[in-house]
Amino acid sequence: MESKSIVKQHLIRHKWQYIFGVILLSISCLFQLLIPTFLERFADSIQDETVNTGLLIRLAISIVIVGFIIAFFRSFSRIYIFRLSRILEKRVRHRLFTHWVKLPSQYFNKNRIGDLMSHAINDVNVIREVAMGGVFLTIEVVILITVAVVAMGITINAWLTLLVILPLPGLTILAYKFRFQIQDRSTKVQEAISHLTSTVQEFCSGIRVIKAYTQEKDERQKFENENQKNVFANQQLILTNSIFNSVSIAIVGLSYLLSIFFGGMLVMNGTITLGEFVAFNTYLSLLIAPVENLGKVINILQRGWASNKRLRTILNTKPEVTDEEDVLENVTIQGDIKIRNLTFSYPDSKEIALNNINLSIPCGTSLAIVGKVGSGKTTLINLLLRIYNPPRKTIFIDGYDLYQIPLNTLRHSVGIVPQENFLFSSTIGENIAFDPADYNEQEITEAAKLAQVYDNIIEFPKHFQTPLGERGISLSGGQRQRLSIARSLIKKSEILIFDDSLSAVDAVTEEKILKGLREQMKNRTTIIVSHRISSIQDADQIIVMDQGQIVEQGTHDSLVLQRGMYQSMYAKQSLKHVPALPKFSIKRNRR
Repeated sequence: MESKSIVKQHLIRHKWQYIFGVILLSISCLFQLLIPTFLERFADSIQDETVNTGLLIRLAISIVIVGFIIAFFRSFSRIYIFRLSRILEKRVRHRLFTHWVKLPSQYFNKNRIGDLMSHAINDVNVIREVAMGGVFLTIEVVILITVAVVAMGITINAWLTLLVILPLPGLTILAYKFRFQIQDRSTKVQEAISHLTSTVQEFCSGIRVIKAYTQEKDERQKFENENQKNVFANQQLILTNSIFNSVSIAIVGLSYLLSIFFGGMLVMNGTITLGEFVAFNTYLSLLIAPVENLGKVINILQRGWASNKRLRTILNTKPEVTDEEDVLENVTIQGDIKIRNLTFSYPDSKEIALNNINLSIPCGTSLAIVGKVGSGKTTLINLLLRIYNPPRKTIFIDGYDLYQIPLNTLRHSVGIVPQENFLFSSTIGENIAFDPADYNEQEITEAAKLAQVYDNIIEFPKHFQTPLGERGISLSGGQRQRLSIARSLIKKSEILIFDDSLSAVDAVTEEKILKGLREQMKNRTTIIVSHRISSIQDADQIIVMDQGQIVEQGTHDSLVLQRGMYQSMYAKQSLKHVPALPKFSIKRNRR
């Protein structure tokens, strides 16, 4: 669990670097104390009528030299501390993305993409600002106020210093009063940005549907509403910060008033000199910037607290699907699958998705799964891949409980073509060779030919180097589906799963694909989910699922004779004159 603040962990990790940065900034602040002494000497020389050109030149040169020293150390410390904040930004984004990779699919189903983007960009930027401007300004505020007050008390007049700084504790009370309001409004700003990002992302993803249904006007209004909410949230935060800064300056102004009135009286009765009075007010002026920055610091820290809370919530989210303690190393999968008494419900759901499933899929054989939409077909596939965690001792591969097989080994041994044929916005070749293994051009070409998409690819000007749009939007549905099939076949995995992966191709293309798969499916365990009886009727075994249960099981011929659900589906498809496809006879070497 993330028990510490992200920024606090960063500060502890780089404590020596920050100490060095504090030293540099302290040197800059100490040199600032020389300026009031120069002005004190100048004012006293005027009062004593001892001022001359040589003194003015020496003072001017001294001020210029000190100014350059102040600028050098301040700039160097600023660059040094800001560089450390960029390291934090990189590390937090890396941790966030690495953690996201470990989280299960349902996490991303529950969270909008816009929200996740807001966390990765806006919240991380706020954390960086805390470690950058927040840390720098905090150090400067503490050092400059401390050295200025000490110098005023020791070198000028302790009682006048005490009187002048009496209003300053009011800044602490003010900061406390505004703390929760700034925090709340900072959170609302981040939420508004998140909603705005989600709206834009949804618009970009659904642009074709929006145009098809002439919803441009409504989408513009939807965006305008979210944009206005974002503006309002920022206006409220700006209003709060402005009031806080204004009252802070008023408190500093009160300190100036006390300094002028009582300091002037001390000058008149000879307690302090005119030069000391000028130096005292110059010291006081050094407090203006830190006091004004105090408002910025409070704002940054409160925004950072809100962002830190959201990021820690993500980092504290435990991955539900991970390698267990009893996982076995060096497991080799052949493809013998057994399912025993499998009953499963999705997390946070009381409804049973699968009920008492029992199956045996010998190594090198084929299983076809048919059934209505929502009958549990894809759920069964997801459990085989451990996209979700099935109950223990219910799914076995080669005699191993699914939890004993390392996730990398399991998923590397399975080539799957999912229902949603997701393609990345890279080239066609890179999408086919997406598996971590290093594939050559010949292997990529062969996979494309087996998936019956090679002829389409060579029609593009850049062939396999053709870049795809986001989610492969530049391709047709059938082309995207066949590219997904090619991506699965190139793995040469021991288990092949086709989850309704031929629905977007015509019957002739389907026949060609199945013909090309015959050799690939030899001696490999194959699971085919389909709505077309014609494409699965020669499988070694077929199961019919309904409401999460296996209601029928057997071969095509035996199921037709049962005159149940399968026979009804077969009859309906035959009545619709679906072209009968040649059966894909798969000659296998039985093991």
